[in-house]
Amino acid sequence: ASDRLGGFGMSDIYFTVKAKNGQWGRAQNLGPVVNTRESEVSPFFHPLYQVLYFSSRGQLLNFGDFDIYKTYRVGGRWQEPRNIGPLVNGKGSEYYFTIDSQSKNLYYARSEAQDLGNLDLYSFPLPMEAQPMATTQVAGTLVDSVSQKPLKGIVSIIDLDNGIEVASKYLRPDGSFDFELMEGSHYAMLIQSPDAFTVEKQFALKGDTVMTLLTNSIDYKLPLIFKNIEFEAGKSGIRPAMQPTLDRITLFLVDHPAFRLSIAGHTDSKGDPEVNEKLSQDRAEEIRRYIERKGKLKPNRIESFGYGASKPLKEEATEADARINRRVEFRLLKPEAAKAGAGW
Repeated sequence: ASDRLGGFGMSDIYFTVKAKNGQWGRAQNLGPVVNTRESEVSPFFHPLYQVLYFSSRGQLLNFGDFDIYKTYRVGGRWQEPRNIGPLVNGKGSEYYFTIDSQSKNLYYARSEAQDLGNLDLYSFPLPMEAQPMATTQVAGTLVDSVSQKPLKGIVSIIDLDNGIEVASKYLRPDGSFDFELMEGSHYAMLIQSPDAFTVEKQFALKGDTVMTLLTNSIDYKLPLIFKNIEFEAGKSGIRPAMQPTLDRITLFLVDHPAFRLSIAGHTDSKGDPEVNEKLSQDRAEEIRRYIERKGKLKPNRIESFGYGASKPLKEEATEADARINRRVEFRLLKPEAAKAGAGW
C-alpha cells in the first residue's frame, strides 16, 4: 500500500511482478475496483486461492473506520470487494489480516472506536465470510405461507460436517438473505423469529442456490388452526400426519422458553354432549403430552381444555360445516399474557 502520487485516493494498493532475473517490475495500481477515494492499506494475498484481503475506509459497506475486505482475481480482473462481516469488523478499525496455511485461524490488529490509535492483536477461528473458498452463494427469502408477506428473523448456518455455527445474520426487511458458503459441504439452515414458527432446512451445497422458504406467522390475538390436525372418528391418538406440525410448535416453545401454550379441543354437534366434551378434552391432553415429551418441557407451560360442541364456528347445515367445527385451536401466549385460560 502506498500514498504516492497518481493513485485514486489517499492510500492505494499496488502490485509488482518479479521477473525471471530476480528483478521486481514497476509497481502497478490495482485499479478503481479495489482502490477508492479514501484509503486502502495492509494487503494480504493468498496465492493458493487468488484472493486478496485488505483494509479499507472507502468501500460502500463499513461497520466502523477501517474494515477488512476480500476480493478474488478471476480472468485477470479483480472482483467487487466483499466485507468479511461483523464477526471480524467492528466499530473501530481492523488491519493486517492474515490466515494460516489451513485457513482455520485468522490473525489481525484492531482498535476500539473510542481509541482508534491503539491497536491490539487478535486471533480466533476463521468465520465463513472470511474463508477464501467461500465463493458459492446461497440466497433466499422467508415468507408467510398464507399471505406471502416477508417475515423478520435471524438466519443461522450450521456446518454439519464439523458441528459448528459458521454464519448468522438478520433477514432484510423484504425477508431476503444471502451467504457465501463452501461448495460441497453439508449445512443446516435455522431461521428463528418471535413472530413465526422456526424453519429448519438441511442441504448439500452444489452450485449457487436460490430458495424460497415458507412458514406460518403467528398472530397472538387469534388461535392457530391447522388443517392436518385431524383425529380418527371417536379417537384421540396422535396420527403420523399430525407430527410435523406438532413438532414445529414444540420447537417454537423450546426456542422461546418464556412463552406458554394453550390448547383447546372442539367437536361437532353429533352424538352425546358429555361424550363429545370428554373426547375433545382427551384430544387436547394427548397433544399436550406429545409436545411435553418431544420438547422435554415443564408441565406447567401447556394448558389443555375440551369444549365439546359448545363453541362452534358455524351452524352445522352440512358435513363441511361439521368438519370446520371439529378442530383443535392453539394459542401461543406471550410472557405478559400467559395467564391460565387467557383468550378462550
